[in-house]
Amino acid sequence: MKTYPAKILLFGEHTVNTGTQALAVPFPVFSARWRFAPQLSRQDLAKQQMQLPQFAAHLEQLQHRGRLLCKLDATAFREALHQGLIFESNIPTGYGAGSSGALVAAVFGEWAKDSSDWSTGIEHVSPKKILELKKALAQLESFFHGTSSGTDPLICFLQKPLLLGGHDGVKIASIADKQFENSTHQLFLLDTRIERKATPLIEYFLKKMKTEAFHTRCKNELLPAVDSAIQSFLSADGKKLFAEMHRISEFQLLFLDKMIPESFHPLWKEGLEGDLFKLKICGAGGGGFLLGLTTDFEAMQKRYPNYRMLSVSPR
Repeated sequence: MKTYPAKILLFGEHTVNTGTQALAVPFPVFSARWRFAPQLSRQDLAKQQMQLPQFAAHLEQLQHRGRLLCKLDATAFREALHQGLIFESNIPTGYGAGSSGALVAAVFGEWAKDSSDWSTGIEHVSPKKILELKKALAQLESFFHGTSSGTDPLICFLQKPLLLGGHDGVKIASIADKQFENSTHQLFLLDTRIERKATPLIEYFLKKMKTEAFHTRCKNELLPAVDSAIQSFLSADGKKLFAEMHRISEFQLLFLDKMIPESFHPLWKEGLEGDLFKLKICGAGGGGFLLGLTTDFEAMQKRYPNYRMLSVSPR
């Protein structure tokens, strides 16, 4: 069956909640897919499926009440689970990598009656239609989180980079990756091996935004750097992106240090003091992945062999 990738929020973490732009991309290094496992006992199958039967029942209830925002065959989904369907995933949980988003994308992809309409010509779909899909996916994912923006399952389903926020709300981003092929600059993820919950971190940032001093600094320093970093990434300008990463990294260490795991502060400072790499928060912060940009990924790996680093390609 089809594979659904993880997702990574590269730029605009937290500031997107104030109405600014953010950029998120699919990350197929981690992925998930459906698989039938008829050999499993009922007890083992229940362990593998976890909340899936309850999820299917929840969708059937919405469907019977006429409240489901997409044309989805929830009964067929429930019957497939009864026949031994499981969801295989290596997407880490507690990292903001879209583990539940991939699941929701996979449910929509297999059982939504109009999911095939999205298989071709996605780049030409209107922002309005993408927002409608995002709303439908948010309804599905809210089963797992209480509330959902729909962003994670949208990226996992479309498997395209998305620009979030701004005038359109959401649109598919175009990346000039050919220029990256001739550049030594490389984005990478640094695994902190620390799980975290996003909600307290989001609340912490929004609370800081209510203070005049931080709000002013954020508006004058962080937001311009984030916007410039997004444009630099989309135009594949590695040199400019490296400069903006430095600005973001410096701001986050000075004013959002609680979002950076304390054990990574020394490495973070090394990045700021040198020309090999820069680090920034990836997603909500507090753990999970850090996003890095280096001028020499191989040298980075050799200098810090005890850290797990994953390359992020432009697409």
